[in-house]
Amino acid sequence: MSSFVIEFAAVTDIGKIREKNEDNVLISSSLGLGIVADGMGGHSSGEVASNIAVSVLAETVRKVNMGQLQIPASFLPKLDDTERKILMAANLANAAIYSTAQSSDIYKMMGTTLTGVIFDKDFATAVHVGDSRLYLFRDGKIVQITTDHSLAMEHVRRGLLSRSEADHSKIQNVLTRAMGVKKNIEFDLLKFPVKVGDIILLCSDGLYKGLEETDLADILGKGHDLPIVKLCKQLVRASNDKDGQDNISAVLIKILPPHPLTFRQRVHRFFTSK
Repeated sequence: MSSFVIEFAAVTDIGKIREKNEDNVLISSSLGLGIVADGMGGHSSGEVASNIAVSVLAETVRKVNMGQLQIPASFLPKLDDTERKILMAANLANAAIYSTAQSSDIYKMMGTTLTGVIFDKDFATAVHVGDSRLYLFRDGKIVQITTDHSLAMEHVRRGLLSRSEADHSKIQNVLTRAMGVKKNIEFDLLKFPVKVGDIILLCSDGLYKGLEETDLADILGKGHDLPIVKLCKQLVRASNDKDGQDNISAVLIKILPPHPLTFRQRVHRFFTSK
C-alpha cells in the first residue's frame, strides 16, 4: 500500500492557431495512472494515433490488474511487475498504432509521443518516447525526468547546440523516436521514489514552448495549495497566453498525506491484522 494519497488533474487546449487538437490525455485514480500523448500526421491521423496510445495503454493496465491479461513469463523477467506491466502496455499500444497506420493511406504517416506514469507503493514508474515531458517539482525546484527524443536534443548531447538554442531551433520539432512509425520501438523506462509534497507534471511540447522551467516552478510553487484542477488550468492558460502556437496539454499529479482513518476503518484494520 502507498503511504500517501494521489490527486490527478488533466487539461488539454487546442491553442491559438491549430485547427484541431491532436493531443490526448488520460488520468485514472483507480489505476494510479496519468498519460499525455501528442499526435502527429496529416488529416485526423495525429489525433487517432494519440487516442490509440492512451486508450490501449490504460486498457492493458486495467486488464492486467483484473487478471484478464497475463504478462508472458518471458517478457523482460528482470524488471519488476509494474515496470513489465506499463512497458508491455506501451508496446501493445505501439503495435496497435503501427497496424492502423499500415491499414490505410490516410493514416500512413501518423505517429505520437507518449509519456505515462504509474504509481505503486512509494514509487513512480514512467514510460516515455518522443518530446513530451515529465517534470518533478520538489522542495521548490523543478527537474525534467525524461529525455527528449528530438534532433535538437541530440545536437545538445553532441555539443552542437546549447539547451536554450535547442528550445528555439528550427529542428526542435524533428523527433528521433515516436510511436507508430516502426513495428518495434524503444521506450525509456524510468523509476523514481516519490514523497508527500511532490508535484509531477506530464505535458506535451506545447506547454513548455510557452513556459520556461523557471516559469513552471514559479506557478507550481505559488499555486501549491490551490485545488489541483485549478493549478493545472493555470499552467495551460499561462502557456497559451505566452505562446499558443501548438496544442497544449498537461497532467498534474499531487502527492498528499494519507487521509486519517475513520473509527470504523481503524476497528476493521485492528481485527484484520490479527
